[in-house]
Amino acid sequence: MTTAHTANSIDEKLAKLEDIIRPMERALIGYSGGVDSAMLAVAAQRVLGEGAICVTADSESYASGELERAREITNQFGIRHEVVKTRELDNPDYAKNAPDRCYYCKQELFSHMERMAAELRVDYILYGQNTDDVGDFRPGAKAAKEKGVRAPLAEAGLDKEDVRALARRWGISVWDRPAMACLSSRFPYGTAVTADGLKKVDRAEFFLRTELGYAQLRSRHHDYLARIELPIRDLEALLRHETQRRQMVYALQTIGYTHVTVDLRGFRSGSMNEVLLSIDANDAPLFERLDPILTRHQLAPAAFEERDQMLYLRLETPSIMADSALRQVVINDCEALGFRYIALDLNPLSI
Repeated sequence: MTTAHTANSIDEKLAKLEDIIRPMERALIGYSGGVDSAMLAVAAQRVLGEGAICVTADSESYASGELERAREITNQFGIRHEVVKTRELDNPDYAKNAPDRCYYCKQELFSHMERMAAELRVDYILYGQNTDDVGDFRPGAKAAKEKGVRAPLAEAGLDKEDVRALARRWGISVWDRPAMACLSSRFPYGTAVTADGLKKVDRAEFFLRTELGYAQLRSRHHDYLARIELPIRDLEALLRHETQRRQMVYALQTIGYTHVTVDLRGFRSGSMNEVLLSIDANDAPLFERLDPILTRHQLAPAAFEERDQMLYLRLETPSIMADSALRQVVINDCEALGFRYIALDLNPLSI
């Protein structure tokens, strides 16, 4: 596909988006500050002017600094921006963290937006779902459908690449920013989401971004264990850098984690959904299944523990896993045992 053809295709979709928005006259936009909702907000403002109103939910699951970044964009484009305090954790259906947790989060936000729409006499509520989101596991889309909340980006046929291209064209600062899911997504399903746990995740990710400079990351929360997901290049560099490993371990242990680990499979957006896939059960003791793998790859002695579908692994020399070929065969062998996550402790094993 040529660049010109791509541009024409995007412009056609943009024209359709504007045709969808124009008859609304006034609309509330669920706005997190991410690229999808930011691009939708700017598109609405270009068509509706002062009739476009952004609404952001501020809660414990919203990462530090995100509200300020979101405000920078609305200030830049002169878009009215309202902030509502939401209390998802007060809802036990949300806090218990079942796979449909996002449904209750969006239900809370859209209920606030419904009340605001009634007060402001606004007939339309919008959110930033695009076509790439359709068909994915998105419980929040169910809440949107129930509340009559529309997704103009998806209706116009815009996918993630289109959204980023238009955001870049319009000078929206987050056009190339990695997706930022809410902090509750760092908790394994079935592990209760708590205010204390959210604070730990927030502090861990803030440190990893601001002090160590990682742009794309997740700090997954397994009670006493932090499982860090980084892009493969960053993961390999960290494993080779002993000083940085020690710095990370010290910082996250200060936050409250006993074990600080990295996931050998690297960064995967939505990786917590992987446990929703079925696996073959194996009742054999872990040492009978794992010892042959460790011996075959000369990784013994090692400490290990099985937790749900996660393997916790501690080696004498963590840096050995910077070798991409070795790491991949270990991942393959562990996945064959039913492990979705392989969490390597950054602290070396002492015998």
